[in-house]
Amino acid sequence: RLVIAGVLWGGGLLVGAWAWATVLGGRRLDHGAGMLVSQLAKYVPGGIWQATGQVGLARSAGIPVSQGVTAFSVLAVCQAIAGCSYGIVLALTWSDAAVVVRGLCAAAAVATIALLDRRWMVWVLHKIPRTREASADLVPPQRMIVLAWLASIVTLAATGAAYVVLLGSFGPIGSPLFVVAAYAAAWTVGFVVAPIPSGVGVREAVLVFILHGTFVNSVLVATSVYHRLASLAAEGVMAALATHRLRPRRQALPRTEPD
Repeated sequence: RLVIAGVLWGGGLLVGAWAWATVLGGRRLDHGAGMLVSQLAKYVPGGIWQATGQVGLARSAGIPVSQGVTAFSVLAVCQAIAGCSYGIVLALTWSDAAVVVRGLCAAAAVATIALLDRRWMVWVLHKIPRTREASADLVPPQRMIVLAWLASIVTLAATGAAYVVLLGSFGPIGSPLFVVAAYAAAWTVGFVVAPIPSGVGVREAVLVFILHGTFVNSVLVATSVYHRLASLAAEGVMAALATHRLRPRRQALPRTEPD
């Protein structure tokens, strides 16, 4: 089950790398490899190292820093909206929740989808100090924004399925879709809490809150730990495989002669 979970997570990573390359454009294989290598930086406290790695490697592939920062911000927004989109599934499958709670989940999902409008993204990025230079020319076209959002939904489906596979080792799961939606909600909350590395603790707390009636809390937390181990292994393997794509680029950079 750990191997299957790792494979699912790796598949989700590939889709995420494709989304990053899509919003950047240009040398897509190089950009996708840069994202895969930068993934491990999310475990470092601070919440900036993954972004720094992705933008820095994109710069080495010929993407200006301003465009890289803008693309990273756009992708992050698309990922958050993708996580919120699972609120519709959560509203339909969370049988123990009150009708009001389920209604709020569905309403939030519908409301956030409207935020995919490119005009809204341009307006918001102009309000953020680090992306104030995000002119209409730097923000990806509407089609790429939608593709990045759809790819993020697929990524969450793959990683959520990995959690279902691991949780199934502790007993039968009545509604796998409910577990996937709960994982998506937990991941989204952990994702927006940027200073905490990979949402450690936050994700587990949300999972326990939503799934407390399906399994005992200790099982849910243990499954999350196994899930993180499988994801870390998958990310390490993917980063190692992608590194070779970055080496020729570094070797091709002009070398300055010593004085």
